[in-house]
Amino acid sequence: MAAIAAALFVAGCGGGGGGDDSNSSPTAPGSPTSQGTVTITPKGPVTASGPAGEPLAAVLEGSWQGTNLAAGSAVHLQVNDPTGTFANPAVQPAPVGGTFRYDLAPKKLVLSGEHAGQLEITACRDAGCAQTWGPAVRVDFRITIGTLGEWETLNRDATHASFVPTSFDPTALRMVWEWDAPEVAGAVERYIGRPTTTNGSLVVVSGGTASDGSQRNTMFAFNEYDGSPLWSRPVPNGVSAVAPASNGVLAYLVTLGSDTLINAYDGKTGAAAFNYTQVTQRLATVLAPTHDRGQLFFFAGANGEELHAADARTGARLWASPRTLLQSTTPTLDSGHLYYQAGNEIASVDRRNGAYVGSIWDMDSDGAILPGSTTIALGSRNNLIARTYHPARGQRLSSFDIASRTKQWITSDRYGSFYAVGNGAVYATRSGPAYATVDALDEATARILWTWTAPVADNQTRTLNNVVATRNMVFVSTEDAATGRSLLWAIDAKTGQTAWRQEEGGYIVMSGNRTLYVVSRRGTTMDHVRAFRTP
Repeated sequence: MAAIAAALFVAGCGGGGGGDDSNSSPTAPGSPTSQGTVTITPKGPVTASGPAGEPLAAVLEGSWQGTNLAAGSAVHLQVNDPTGTFANPAVQPAPVGGTFRYDLAPKKLVLSGEHAGQLEITACRDAGCAQTWGPAVRVDFRITIGTLGEWETLNRDATHASFVPTSFDPTALRMVWEWDAPEVAGAVERYIGRPTTTNGSLVVVSGGTASDGSQRNTMFAFNEYDGSPLWSRPVPNGVSAVAPASNGVLAYLVTLGSDTLINAYDGKTGAAAFNYTQVTQRLATVLAPTHDRGQLFFFAGANGEELHAADARTGARLWASPRTLLQSTTPTLDSGHLYYQAGNEIASVDRRNGAYVGSIWDMDSDGAILPGSTTIALGSRNNLIARTYHPARGQRLSSFDIASRTKQWITSDRYGSFYAVGNGAVYATRSGPAYATVDALDEATARILWTWTAPVADNQTRTLNNVVATRNMVFVSTEDAATGRSLLWAIDAKTGQTAWRQEEGGYIVMSGNRTLYVVSRRGTTMDHVRAFRTP
């Protein structure tokens, strides 16, 4: 909208424009009691942009002019945002000099995307705006919030690097809401699986395990801002629910032991988008799909022996191809290829058609399926960071060059299954020390840049679940193996010094709007969610 200039013409009450303050006829609330003109000319449109979750400031400027105002007349300015996007500034006297400026701050979390509306500026006769000099003048505003990317799958996105490209002060984090897994009739324990996020919501699968080992699950979605429930979807009995995934808009529920492998729902409304038909066994080796550039990539087939690609919005199958060794994993992607681990091989597949391209061999592996679930992280040097396992030497980390299909390095120390890659470093939990330990490894050489160890006084004997890195912080959880007491830590990514600590560690994810979620254990399993955010 172009800049708006509006004159607020104010006439005397009681008959034409010649009245004055001595007129005794009744005056309606908000109507003028003296002759004069106040003109407000805002500059517009008001615009602002920035990364999601970081402080956002917009400036409203303009000028005002009073003409033929009676002696002693007061002019106050009131700014109002009917959309509730910005916090309304306090009413204040119109500044001397005829110009005004308001630094506007969001009233609440503004989600990534495009936001538009109008601001109202009213000239008032008093500080309470009981009477005005006329109707409000409006000016357009436009806000563009760039997404940081949602937590879509295991280890965040198609790179599986567990890295969020943002910086903030962790000491400013405040818990904004929390949620407990609901009780399930007949269940001996309740739980919450690994969560995913869409723009504006957290999505989890929660349920309970009965004494016979069967599970009763429900998919829940919560408003990111305040934790209010958005929708829920029961999972049919007799099928196994896999941790959900998303493409930032749709949430994907993966179920095994049925003829529908993927069910897609709108993350905010729960409206069904599509079903991906595929018959699977309950114990099929299938994890959450990986989303990249409008497509989903995942393992399928009766037992997980196939690799599939589908349109992320419609579920239309694009291609299917066989895979070798049923490793519990989900694909990693770059612009041209897809990668997955199978024993001592990292398979490379053309992402366009599923054709097998070649392998990167890991001579330090014994060739068996790796224990537990795993993902390969795409590094910043056209490289892949992956686990190398050999029963005699334990589990280590290795880097592989994609172009030459050669191994660059392997760590001399043993490391856990979770790590994050970013800032030119690999942040990994080390296996073996008496107390929980995290190393920052140079991504190019594996040289240890710094080592963080949990304080002895806290008796945190092991790390817990995953690692999440940002540009300036590394988040990790630790636990006392004897008592179960756990802690959540933020470690300075450059120095390895502790920056922040909270009780109750757990599985950590961060949304595209910088809400930090922690799924922690208050019972015997992970059954509690907390949401943290900076003001």
